[in-house]
Amino acid sequence: MSDKITEEERKSLLLNFREKFLKKNTIINDIITSDKKTNSFGVNISSYIQPRISNETKIKIEKLNKISKEIESKIFEDDSEEPRSDFKIKYHKELNKSQYLAVKNIKGSLLVIAGAGTGKTRTIVYRLSYLIENGVEPNKILLLTFTKKSANEMIERANELLKDNKCSNVMGGTFHSFANYVLRKYYKVLNMMPNFTIIDTSDSEDIIDLIRQEMKFGKKEKAFPKKNRIQTIISRARNLDTSIEEVIKKEYKGLNDFLEEIKIIQEAFFEYKKVNNVLDYDDLMEFLRDSLKNNADFRKIVQKTFEYVMVDEFQDTNSVQKDIIDLIAQEHRNLMVVGDDSQSIYAFRGANVENILIFPETYPDCKVIKIEQNYRSNQNILDFTNSIVNSAIMGYKKQLFSNKESIAKPFIKKFFSEQDEAKFIVSNILNLREKNISLNQIAVLYRSSFHSNYIQAELTKKNIPYVVHGGIKFTERRHVKDIISYLRIIFNPYDTVSWNRVLKIVPNIGNTTASKIINSIQEKDGNFELDDFKGKKFYPDLQNLSNVLNQTKDEFIHISKKIEILRDYYSEILKKLEDDYAERLLDIDVIHTISANYEKLEKFLSDFALDPPSTKYQDKTTPLIDETEEKPVVLSTIHSSKGLEWHTVFVTHLLDGLLPSSMSLNKIEDLEEERRLFYVACTRAKENLFLTMPSSVSLWDSFLTRPSRFIIEIDENKYFLER
Repeated sequence: MSDKITEEERKSLLLNFREKFLKKNTIINDIITSDKKTNSFGVNISSYIQPRISNETKIKIEKLNKISKEIESKIFEDDSEEPRSDFKIKYHKELNKSQYLAVKNIKGSLLVIAGAGTGKTRTIVYRLSYLIENGVEPNKILLLTFTKKSANEMIERANELLKDNKCSNVMGGTFHSFANYVLRKYYKVLNMMPNFTIIDTSDSEDIIDLIRQEMKFGKKEKAFPKKNRIQTIISRARNLDTSIEEVIKKEYKGLNDFLEEIKIIQEAFFEYKKVNNVLDYDDLMEFLRDSLKNNADFRKIVQKTFEYVMVDEFQDTNSVQKDIIDLIAQEHRNLMVVGDDSQSIYAFRGANVENILIFPETYPDCKVIKIEQNYRSNQNILDFTNSIVNSAIMGYKKQLFSNKESIAKPFIKKFFSEQDEAKFIVSNILNLREKNISLNQIAVLYRSSFHSNYIQAELTKKNIPYVVHGGIKFTERRHVKDIISYLRIIFNPYDTVSWNRVLKIVPNIGNTTASKIINSIQEKDGNFELDDFKGKKFYPDLQNLSNVLNQTKDEFIHISKKIEILRDYYSEILKKLEDDYAERLLDIDVIHTISANYEKLEKFLSDFALDPPSTKYQDKTTPLIDETEEKPVVLSTIHSSKGLEWHTVFVTHLLDGLLPSSMSLNKIEDLEEERRLFYVACTRAKENLFLTMPSSVSLWDSFLTRPSRFIIEIDENKYFLER
């Protein structure tokens, strides 16, 4: 039999190859068009691999673009109504036209698209005072934000405007703190126990690890996913309001073999929390959403209480949070959401940019106001950043403008090495310092933390103080969690997560013994009785713990005094555990200081879990040159920089594969989020924007040399490229 391939077979093989391989790996999709002209970098955008777009994604993008285009017909510009003369504040004079329209339209649904640096916070502050001056009772207003700090700032500024304290009665805070408040207040209507404790992500991971070990899922031929990966999958499914199967199918295909085990762990995880009266962050959101949806009495109470709802950073909401907003605003429909789809960068937390894009579809009668006058950056920076988002394949088109002019354009430079890039950045920081630009008005931003290694080394060499945003959070430090666990046990004796933590630092108590003690506590209705353990080696230490807990249970003892008692007890344990115990005890002093502002333990624990202490307690800083030295240069990931601004910003390591991350090149949605991330980085700058990159970076699986595609897409007239 001949092995010769016939012409017909050859054609068939080629046809199959083209169908299965070439079609699958098409570089340019019809949705993405590009200019093939080579630019100053010697490359053209058509040579960059683009993610393939499925028909389903295409349809979704077309739908969102259609909604975005139709929005122009909803843009509200009517300013015919005469300003009220009896108001304390002359709103029409203190705000620009777009801000004023957003402030005075208080009836009905309103979408405010506020670009970066356009005075979003100012607009919300003035709207709060406008509502009060219109006779709206402050306690009828709900203001939802993503940080406690921003809510407090808005309310305080509104009080200053009105020169009274009426706005202090506005319900303002994060989604999670609001959920915590209403669930505890209306626990009887919801048929739940009010003394639930709130656990953080690391606590959730520990519970999952306990379940995983108990079920012996780790003892398999293939490496079973770790606790943090499982927690991420479970949380992601809940934030996206989808199933474990969908999350694994779309994002963790390599874990498909463990699907059934992960589903079992999820079920056990939910049961464990319910039995022990603990809620995690996702529980707070889901329980509130489900209660609003299914408990008519509760829904009516909340809707009647809050007639006016305002939501800040709406582009960062997830599906569950959108449902909560819609359910609360359903009755009165006086809902204003403020946001910027171009700054939606938290998909990894479950944020859904579609929420802001489909708002006009959810509320067909809504008014839309665009705020495009920028008060942060000069026009050259805005010309550059406008170009970034103009290349986006979906979103509301905005054209930010400023009255601030500048001769200098954004500066771009490619260096031979990462060391050379770092030297350039530090040299320019020193030059700026000589020009009397404070160090804390300079920031170096990057996609991933390891991009700052060479820069930190160079700053240290030049003796320049700097602060790195990130690292181990204050609330995640071992000794901090230990002290909080003692307090949580005092508040909720059924909190087995905290019991497990504090028991295992008692000498001679391990996992098995801790489990026996916890079972005894549960069987005895939360009472810590020791009779079953008399004669054991650990009994005297256990009795010591019992005495301390009983002493601090007294409700007439202030929280700060409780912490003093716990600190004295815990310091002896910490000495045996950590060499740097003296330094760690200083963190407990921070907790003590914070607690002085609280009367109720529940409020303190809730705030500590939902609105952790200021990042100043978790910043890693080099020693200051001397006590008179100015505040340090900021080094930060782009994600951590959102909402901040600096005189001068350096955005580093701008190679394709770093920004955008190589992990984002398979899905167009991920690539578009990376574009928005670049936009957020560049819009932090007020006067100077430096964009730098080394000529190459070697990763374990790739060698990167091309400039970021987001730079290549921009008209060369918008920046200065130094060769």
